[in-house]
Amino acid sequence: MKIRPYCNECLRQVSEDMELIVFTASQRSYADAVMNYIDPTRTLIHHRLYRENCIVSERIHIKDLRILANRSLKDIVLIDNAAYSFGYQIDNGIPIISWHDDLEDKELLYLTHYLKGLLNVDDAREVNQATFHLSTFYNDYSEEFLGKEKAKK
Repeated sequence: MKIRPYCNECLRQVSEDMELIVFTASQRSYADAVMNYIDPTRTLIHHRLYRENCIVSERIHIKDLRILANRSLKDIVLIDNAAYSFGYQIDNGIPIISWHDDLEDKELLYLTHYLKGLLNVDDAREVNQATFHLSTFYNDYSEEFLGKEKAKK
């Protein structure tokens, strides 16, 4: 099994200060095999959510963070390489570049630093919005796409 560089360091550092929940669109058996490999003692990853916990819309799996009861959305971030995964709560999303065997990859080092910076903010969504501008991108894309669709009718 190939694991992204700095995965263990990221999980260890972040789990010291944050609750880590893996929310994956993968099948439970595959996801559990990976998580059991990277966290065999189950001390880093606190909870696991799987494909069956996603909402399926037009064959894509969307991770609706409202499934996380007793937690405020202002305190939740979702890291994913597929931006549509956090489509229901776009400002909670932190996009990450997909990994394809690059042993020099440092994305998880950057992510660890970013997440540590969120520890002392009142609303993580505001920082994400200012950093990634995903809602602006989404709104512009939707407007352009919907505008073209309306023009066709």
